[in-house]
Amino acid sequence: MSNLRFIPLGGVGEIGKNMYVYEVDNELLVVDAGLMFPDEKQFGVDIIVPDIRYLVENRDRIQGIVITHGHEDHIGALGHVIALLGNIPIFAPPLAAAMIKGRLQERRVLDSTTITAFGPNDVVKIGGFEIHPVRVAHSIPDSFALVIKTTAGTIVHTGDFKLDQTPVDGQTFDLPKLCHLCEDGVLAIVSDTTNVERPGFVPSERIVADSFQRIIAEATGRVIIASFGSQIHRMQMAIDASRRYSRKVAAMGRSMVQNIDICVDLGYINLPDDIRVRAEDIDTITDKNLTILTTGSQGEPLAGLSKMANGEHRFVTVRKGDTIVLSATPIPGNETAVWTIVNKLVALGAKVIYEGMMPVHVSGHGYAEELRLVLNLVNPQYVIPVHGEKRMLALYARNAIEMGWLRDDVFELSIGDVLELTEVRGRIVDRVACGAVMLGQRGMYPVHEVVIKDRQFLAEGGFVVLSMVVERETTELIGGPEVISRGVAFMEDETDLVLDIIDTVAAIFKESDPDDIRMAENGSDSGQSSLPNAIRIQVRKLIEKRTGVRTNVLSTIIYV
Repeated sequence: MSNLRFIPLGGVGEIGKNMYVYEVDNELLVVDAGLMFPDEKQFGVDIIVPDIRYLVENRDRIQGIVITHGHEDHIGALGHVIALLGNIPIFAPPLAAAMIKGRLQERRVLDSTTITAFGPNDVVKIGGFEIHPVRVAHSIPDSFALVIKTTAGTIVHTGDFKLDQTPVDGQTFDLPKLCHLCEDGVLAIVSDTTNVERPGFVPSERIVADSFQRIIAEATGRVIIASFGSQIHRMQMAIDASRRYSRKVAAMGRSMVQNIDICVDLGYINLPDDIRVRAEDIDTITDKNLTILTTGSQGEPLAGLSKMANGEHRFVTVRKGDTIVLSATPIPGNETAVWTIVNKLVALGAKVIYEGMMPVHVSGHGYAEELRLVLNLVNPQYVIPVHGEKRMLALYARNAIEMGWLRDDVFELSIGDVLELTEVRGRIVDRVACGAVMLGQRGMYPVHEVVIKDRQFLAEGGFVVLSMVVERETTELIGGPEVISRGVAFMEDETDLVLDIIDTVAAIFKESDPDDIRMAENGSDSGQSSLPNAIRIQVRKLIEKRTGVRTNVLSTIIYV
C-alpha cells in the first residue's frame, strides 16, 4: 500500500491563505489557494498569499488544484499561483469557478489554464486521486467537503462547514453521503477548527434574515449593509427584506458588484431589475426607499465602507439618519481597523449596528459540538486540524484525544511540515520551503519584507533630511545644513532643535580632517568613521534625546 504525504502551505497557525498539498505515488494534488489580508502595520500590502516555491520546484508532479468553495481565503491566491505555475487544471464548484474566472482574467492568466466545474453528484478523477464532493452548509453556496480516495487510503478534507439545519438556500450538510463514503474506513480527516473554542452549535443563518427584516422595517433613512463580497446568502437576505419594504437596492464595491452579477446569472441570487439601481443613480431615490450593499466589513482601506467613513466615496456621503449594519465579525488582526471605521461612522451621525447589539452576523464555521460530531461520524485513523490559529489547532487536538484518539495519531502541524501517514504510523518526516508572500498594487507585485520594515520604521520615526553645500577646494561648509523633516515629533515647532542640529553639523565639519571631507565626495567614505555617517549618528542621537523619537537621518553633501 502507498504512503500519503500531507503538506500545509498555508492555513495552519492562521486563519486564511488556505493551501494544502496531498502526495501519493509521486503525484501532487493541491486543495485550495487562498489569501489573507494584511494587518495595519503591513503598509502598502494589499494581500498575503502562500509561498509556493515547493510547488514551482515540483510543478511537473502537480495533477490539479481542487477548490472547496468560493471564499477569498480559499481562491484569492489563484491568480498569483497560475501566473507562476502556468497550465495547472483547476476544479471547482460552479459559483467558485465563475469567481475564479474573473480573478484570473484580472491577472491576464485566464488563458493559461482550464477550469472545470463539478457538482455534488460528480466524481472528479485527477491523476491517481478520486474525489467525491460532499455538499456542506456554509456561508456561501456551492460549498463542499472532499472525500479523496487514493491508493494510500481515504482522506476526508472537510473544507469550511457548519451543521445548519435550516440554511437559507435549503442545502444542508449531506451527512448520509459522507457516512456512506466513509464506510470502508478513513485514513485521515483534515478538519476546519475555526470555532472550536465556541461550545455547542452555531445558530442558523436565518436569524440574520430576521434581524435584517427588523432593521429595514424600522429604518427611516438609508440602510447600508457591509459584508464580505462573497457573502451571497447575506446579500439575498438584504434584497428580500428590501423588496418587502419597497426599497431599491444598490451595490457598491468592485467585488460586491461582480459577485452579484455572477450569482444573478447563475441563479443563486434573485434580484429583479426593477429594484436594482446603479450606484451613480442613488441620489434619485429617497433615503427611506434605498438599501446599499457594500464591501469593507473588515476595515480594508480601499473598500467601500472605509471610503464612506473617510468622506472619500464617489457616490455615498454618510449623514445623520443613515443606518449602517456591519454584518461580519472582525478577523483577528483587523479589530482596530474595524472599530476605527465604526467610530468614524458614528461621528458622522450614522446609527451603526454590529454583532453584539443584534444578531446581524452568524459564522459559517461550526462550533465545538459540530466539529466533534463530524469527527465521530468520519472516525478516521489520523486527525489533522487545520484552518485555525495555533490555540485552535491545540484545542481541537485535545478534544480528539478526549474522544479516544491516541496522542500519536493527532497532528498539530506548522506551515511547511511534511506529514507522512501509513497504516502503521504517522510522523513528520521533512519540511519544505514555505511562508508568506506579500503583494501590493492590487495583488500584482511582491513587496519584500525589508521594504515593509523600512516603511514601519518611517511610519514610527519619520525622517530628517540634511542638505549641505561644501566648497571643494577649501572643504568649508558654505551652505546649510538645510533641515527638512517629515513625521518627527515636534520638529516643525522646535526652532531651538533645528538650530542645535545646524550647530552639531557645523561642529562635525570643523573637527573633520579636510581629506575625509574630500573623500566623501568620491563615495569612499563607507567606514563607520566617515563624515556622512558621523553626521547621521550625531544628529539622530540629538533628536532622540530631545524628542524621544528614533528617526532616520539622511544627509546629502553637494560639492561646488
